[in-house]
Amino acid sequence: MKILLIGGTGTISSAITRQLAEAGHDLWLLNRGTRKDEVPENVTQIITDINDEEKVCKLLGNTQFDAVCEFIGFLPSQVERDIRLFTGLTHQYS
Repeated sequence: MKILLIGGTGTISSAITRQLAEAGHDLWLLNRGTRKDEVPENVTQIITDINDEEKVCKLLGNTQFDAVCEFIGFLPSQVERDIRLFTGLTHQYS
């Protein structure tokens, strides 16, 4: 599967990143890149601030994902932002 994790290097998400990478998924991370040394080599990392919607759209283009998983969305406004960003790019958002 082609999977995008928003975050992916935090306390919980780093374990998931390692597991998905080891399982051979086409894994992408979208984060600020502050913990680049924790990202497995076979993972694509998009370094940007998720709140910069224009830049995120430019970097993602029309890239399609089987699933997008949010690890840093705590407010309704953050989920609304993700709906704007990922509608049409994925069928599964969690």
